[in-house]
Amino acid sequence: MQCAVCGEISPTDTEFTVSQHWVFAHGGRNPTHHTYREVITRPWKAWWKP
Repeated sequence: MQCAVCGEISPTDTEFTVSQHWVFAHGGRNPTHHTYREVITRPWKAWWKP
């Protein structure tokens, strides 16, 4: 997750609850930070054979 206010990013993990807990903790420390982005990176390979 990424805070849309300050740009700080949560730890990377495969479990959503890790990011979710980070959002709650970050919002608790920064009461005006209400908006977050979920950042998903999907691995992808392109195979090419001539």
